[in-house]
Amino acid sequence: MKTMTTQRETRRVKTSIACNWGSTQDCPRNGTITSLGLKGCFVQTKAAAVEGQALYMNCWLPSQRWLPLRGQIVYYLPRVGFGLAFTDLTDSDREMLDLLIDYYDPQQQAPA
Repeated sequence: MKTMTTQRETRRVKTSIACNWGSTQDCPRNGTITSLGLKGCFVQTKAAAVEGQALYMNCWLPSQRWLPLRGQIVYYLPRVGFGLAFTDLTDSDREMLDLLIDYYDPQQQAPA
């Protein structure tokens, strides 16, 4: 008997990354990225969002600078947050996301 499991296409890591987001480049709303992968993330926020909406997002990096990204809301949980699929990623964006995922991946941490 086969069991069905849903697996993501890319690795995801738990994070706590400050972000600003919005439908315009000024990104007036704020939230926290709590899960991150190369194809998308989950943003914890109490602000309302609309499924299918295209967004601008700025993520605060450990190097103390913003990483601007674009995405589309895949699902929205009222007063909890939303899932975002990244769009229009450049090679540089992908490289930075890969480094960020490594940074938060406990399996990438050097033993003490």
